[in-house]
Amino acid sequence: MAAGSIVVDFPSMGAALCFPNLESLLRDSASGFLSAVSAAPAPGAADLTNFHRVFSRVLSTYSDPPLEVVWFFSALSFHDRPDDLRSLLQLLSAFAASSPGAAKPLALLAPVVSELFHSDKPRRETEAVVEAVLSYISICSSRPAPSSTEGTTADAVRLLPAFGDLVKVWSVRHSRERCPFQVLFPLAGDEARRELMKEGCSVDYLAGVVLVEAFLLRLCLKVQNATGVPRSELQKELKIWAVSSIPVFQSHQFFGVLLNMLLNSPLPVYSLVSADDEILVRDVLYDSLILVDYSFINNGAGVDLLPVYVSRLIITLDAVNDARRKGDQGRAVSFINAFSTSNIPNFLIKWATCQAGSGALSKPICNTPQAILSMCKYGTTSLVFIYHVLWTVYSSRNVYVFFSQSGLLTLKIRGSKCLEITVLGL
Repeated sequence: MAAGSIVVDFPSMGAALCFPNLESLLRDSASGFLSAVSAAPAPGAADLTNFHRVFSRVLSTYSDPPLEVVWFFSALSFHDRPDDLRSLLQLLSAFAASSPGAAKPLALLAPVVSELFHSDKPRRETEAVVEAVLSYISICSSRPAPSSTEGTTADAVRLLPAFGDLVKVWSVRHSRERCPFQVLFPLAGDEARRELMKEGCSVDYLAGVVLVEAFLLRLCLKVQNATGVPRSELQKELKIWAVSSIPVFQSHQFFGVLLNMLLNSPLPVYSLVSADDEILVRDVLYDSLILVDYSFINNGAGVDLLPVYVSRLIITLDAVNDARRKGDQGRAVSFINAFSTSNIPNFLIKWATCQAGSGALSKPICNTPQAILSMCKYGTTSLVFIYHVLWTVYSSRNVYVFFSQSGLLTLKIRGSKCLEITVLGL
């Protein structure tokens, strides 16, 4: 992104506009846009001609324009045709054509997903656009990650501080009283929105949030359309769709945001489905995220798996307890088996024994999932917490976890006999 001054020249008028930097241009323009929209005699009646001229010029100076510039220009275009979501999707995808990798093209889609959520169009029409969005997401997700020769990786690209002003531009059409981030990211959940509000949030994280919202929106529309379908049959159909969709995205950020949503209740879908259907959506997510081991998660180069694996550890315990409360012991056992045969136990125990060796056990013990995940980011999760959760999961199968000088042992017990001893994490 441009760090120097921005000069917008209008030769035919013999004039030019000068801004100290791109940040200043965006902030001033967003403020002017909001003032013009507020002063307009009717919705959609604001005169935004000058903004069109300025940003058309600005865009022409970039081969791969910054996300914030594209968002502002597309907001101007959408203001003129607020019901044409397909044109908005085409416009945003056109600006992303030259972007290396998938992160920025996916992040650009946030306004489309938001408008689909708020849309009062017939359900069939909305679904058609949602399908178009998911098809575009599939195409983008198949792009190879940018190489080092193509510049900075998506994870290192950060949103400008003016990103919050652009969120206001896109949210003002629907509400001026509510938090703009709640309006533009209605299905993101509070934790994801707080992350987006932080200055310097990555474009890659924003892309993951957009993927989660598009995924949840389609899932909820499927639930809405399933009137009269037996619940067990519907859950099976939704699981099949979810399991086939998740690997298409190939996004660790998507997977992490979705896992973190499951740590909180209810899911942020309550405005789309009933309370009973929210439980159904949660069950579908439990099945999709616990019972299936996705290769793209384990094979990601340079990805910090600790937060993902701890999240999966916690939601596995939640899912097991939930199944037992409902009297579904078979489902509880399925969750335990999936966890036991995954890479997670060995990974966590190996990590925990390393922490024990470095003196990390002297640090305070976390008591809540949120605190655990927060500490995970800095590598100080308590070994004691991991031990207790592993013990809880394994003890249901008469397998107990113990400390020893050799590391952590699992002992399989039947009656008074020890049938099997396994050393983990060495």
